[in-house]
Amino acid sequence: MIQSTQIQEFVAETRERHALMTTRRYQRGSICKSKNGEVWYGKYYPAPGAPQKRVQLGRTAEKDEKAARVALDDIVAVLNRNPAHALGSEPVRRFVEQVYIPQKYENGDWRRASGQEAEYLFRRSILSEIGALRCRDLKAEHLRAVLRKLAGTGLSYESVSKVRFAMGDMVKRMVAEQYLTSNIAAGLKTPKTARRSDRSRLRRVTLAEYLRAWTALDERERLAFDLVTFCGLRESEAYGLKNGDLYQQGMIRVERSWYKGDINPTKTDEIREVGVGAEIMERLMAWIATLPEGNHEGWVFPSERIVTPLLPDNVLRRCIHPRLEPLGLDWINFAVLRRSHSTLHQERGTDPKIIADQQGHGLGVHLSDYVDSSISRKREAVAALWSDFKALRSELSVAN
Repeated sequence: MIQSTQIQEFVAETRERHALMTTRRYQRGSICKSKNGEVWYGKYYPAPGAPQKRVQLGRTAEKDEKAARVALDDIVAVLNRNPAHALGSEPVRRFVEQVYIPQKYENGDWRRASGQEAEYLFRRSILSEIGALRCRDLKAEHLRAVLRKLAGTGLSYESVSKVRFAMGDMVKRMVAEQYLTSNIAAGLKTPKTARRSDRSRLRRVTLAEYLRAWTALDERERLAFDLVTFCGLRESEAYGLKNGDLYQQGMIRVERSWYKGDINPTKTDEIREVGVGAEIMERLMAWIATLPEGNHEGWVFPSERIVTPLLPDNVLRRCIHPRLEPLGLDWINFAVLRRSHSTLHQERGTDPKIIADQQGHGLGVHLSDYVDSSISRKREAVAALWSDFKALRSELSVAN
């Protein structure tokens, strides 16, 4: 005979499975105007499998689109916070794929290329370990176990830190959506056992090496190299330039980036003005004058199809490395040149703030990640301080 407690447990499990099956996807709804343009309407799905519902949000004469959006957000917020979400009975994998990832794209936090990399990171390193857990069962020790396992595989400290940041961001979203009641990732740290990168292996190019490489290239590739090495542009920004971004006053207006086939705002979402030397600007203008008339988009480095710019990776593989390999300089790429820009300017005493502004990042990033002091300059600094010490010691000896 079945005991009453067993029946209660069976009923509870059945209800929970039903809640999982009827969990709706995260939605924002859509806004439109009536045919005569006088009324705002909002559209949303009131329940899983139900037809779309339309609700009146107010008159266009009284509300703008932003106010109508706020009114619709209040409606769908209740639907997004359904009992299954509040209880946290969703698996972590379903939350990530149906709530977290769509919101990251919708909010503009992820672009297409970077989003694909982030999704791969989640599926490879996070969901493979904790994806089957229910959100409410997720504990801090589960997150720490993921980091310890990754550190034990020999993954670099920086890569493990990326996973730590991703899990922390995921947990914050779980708390905001009421899948969790507290931020269990608040004290999460990257294990010290993770392999530290040898920053000395991050090569920089000297001016002599750059001259040898520069001489072997055609003018188109030389200009791209110069924009990165001397002006501090990212390769995605250099190849995303249009003719109208160049000004005769020796300035380039950096408005966009061309990354893996997508035109996007710059990495920092800021438009900046970059100084360019007179000779480089003259060569850029001379190069533009040679471009075909069909270049209606006005790309500085158009592809053969003309409607899009060249892809930096293709240029490296097809046009640059074959020329540099016989010289033993095929290790030079745009990342090396961008690091070299900071170091070369720092060695000649350029104001660090100017270098950081040219590159489009903060002063702290410039000093910690890009500048590499040469051994000769380090020796000079030690010798200078030692000379001051010897001079003071001599003065004291004479006085005594």
